[in-house]
Amino acid sequence: MKLAATIQFAVLLLGTVLYQGSQAQQSLVLGKKMPATAPALRDFVPPGWMIESQVSGDLNGDGVADIAAVLVEGKGAADDRQRGLIVLQANAGKGYSLLGSNGKLLQCQGCGGVKDGVNVAIKNGVLVVSQYSGSREYSVYTWRFRLDAASQRLQMIGIDEEDADGMLGKGSTVSTNLLTGQQISESYQYDEKRDRKVILGSKKSKIAKSLGWLEDVVGNQ
Repeated sequence: MKLAATIQFAVLLLGTVLYQGSQAQQSLVLGKKMPATAPALRDFVPPGWMIESQVSGDLNGDGVADIAAVLVEGKGAADDRQRGLIVLQANAGKGYSLLGSNGKLLQCQGCGGVKDGVNVAIKNGVLVVSQYSGSREYSVYTWRFRLDAASQRLQMIGIDEEDADGMLGKGSTVSTNLLTGQQISESYQYDEKRDRKVILGSKKSKIAKSLGWLEDVVGNQ
C-alpha cells in the first residue's frame, strides 16, 4: 500500500484561521456541541459514546497532566462501532479545556481484523496515535501531534506507516517528518534468532512541508 493512497489529510485555512474561529471549532466533539471547559473527562463524552481508553501526559509544558481519550460509539461488545479521539488540556485544578477532537482518524472498532487496535500515548509533549489492522498481512499507522502555542491547537508533525507479512517476516516502513519535510523509506527482514529487524534497504527523500490540524486528518479506514 502507498502512503499517499491510504492516508489523506487536508490543510484547511492553515495560517489564516483566527483564534476565535479555532475556539468555536474546538467546542465540537465528533460533530456534537460540547462545553469548552468542564470538570472531568466524562463531561466531554457525547451522548451515546463511551471511553475505550485514555492516557495522561503533559502536552503544553506546564507540569500538569493533560488527557487523550479514545471514544467508541454505543454500548456492548458489537463490532463496527465508530471510534473517535478527544484531547483535553488540564487547567491547574480547575477542570479541563478541549484541545481538539477527530471522528475521521481511527477505524471503527473491529474493522481492523485480527490485529484491530488503537494505542495512544503522550511522550515528551507529543501526542502519539497508532492504529493496527490486518492479520498475516498487517499495517500499522502512527500519527504524531504537537500543541501549537499561537493557536492552542494540535498540529500533525509526523506520520509513519508499516506494512508487513507476519509469516514471511518481511515488511516496509515509511516515516515522514512534516516539520523538516524529510521522508525515510526502508525495507526489512525480521531475524528470529536475533529478535530484531534487519534493514535491507533505505532511501531518503524530501517532500513539501505540510502541517495540518488534528481535526482535519483523515486516517486509513
